[in-house]
Amino acid sequence: MSEQARPPAVRHAARFQLFTGALVFLAVAATALAFVFVTTSGERKASGGRWAAFTPSSDGLDTGAREIAEYVGRQYRMPTGEQIVAVTGGPLELQDLPMKIAVRESVADGGDISILDGKGALYRMCGLGEKCSIAKGKATQERSLLLQREALELALYSFHDLKDIDHVVVFMPPRKGEDPSIALHFGRGEVAGQLARPLKATLPLPVPNPDTISTAPNTPAVQRLTFSNLFKFSLTTGNQDANVFLVLDPLPTSS
Repeated sequence: MSEQARPPAVRHAARFQLFTGALVFLAVAATALAFVFVTTSGERKASGGRWAAFTPSSDGLDTGAREIAEYVGRQYRMPTGEQIVAVTGGPLELQDLPMKIAVRESVADGGDISILDGKGALYRMCGLGEKCSIAKGKATQERSLLLQREALELALYSFHDLKDIDHVVVFMPPRKGEDPSIALHFGRGEVAGQLARPLKATLPLPVPNPDTISTAPNTPAVQRLTFSNLFKFSLTTGNQDANVFLVLDPLPTSS
């Protein structure tokens, strides 16, 4: 029977069913969208919507790096509660001369020299002892590992919160009686995975101290992310350019 030939009541009933079905479909779709929205909002609320609890007031190297240095430096302490090192931060330069990073491979790896392009931040750790050594306590592997964790945190904050940063260099405090000679260098690509998730996923709280670093969560990850980035550093001025070369040599491997 054609639509024209059907009685009016039948035609109206069919149209009503179609209309009702459309309403039901829209209601189900709206409910699904609402569920997705509520779930996503809940996840954002649960995570706080922030990468970390601290954010510097500026994304510039002068103010931002200084604030990062002050904040991170105060988190790392001796078992007695004293801050381990004073940390200063700023542009990758020495006495207003820009630094160029020169990475020198070992002979076993080819012996090549690579000049790294890009903008960088420089942090200095000073233990306030002679030549910036740590004045109190013993130099132990656990304390060195804790300082490497601190350097990693400085790098992650810098890449996340400072503008157009490609490199982060951290000068480590020397042992007593020695000159500063060890640095950590991080490139942005090396920590891209850590920047894509909240800081606490990489560096869980509470911040450990030298007595607890060995058993602290994610310490193996800290070792993995920092061990290959440790270098012996030296500084040399350019021949004609108004710049300083920061020369990074691989640390000798123990036999």
